[in-house]
Amino acid sequence: MEGIYKMTNWTHVQRKWLDRLAKQLVHEVVIDEQFVNTTFANDGGAKLLNKTLGGKLDDVLQGLAGALWPQVA
Repeated sequence: MEGIYKMTNWTHVQRKWLDRLAKQLVHEVVIDEQFVNTTFANDGGAKLLNKTLGGKLDDVLQGLAGALWPQVA
């Protein structure tokens, strides 16, 4: 998560959302847009989260995936 936290100067609200995603990493193997839509449906799903994160949801999800599942050479 440190790499995600360093991507930009996140606002307090954005940081809270990133923390929520980080907490889900304990329970999930993959966190993608479908997961976000299902898990956070009551909070607006991926569309609202992307807006909240300044259009950077894809970057955050890719960063999480890259950190969790680095390619094996």
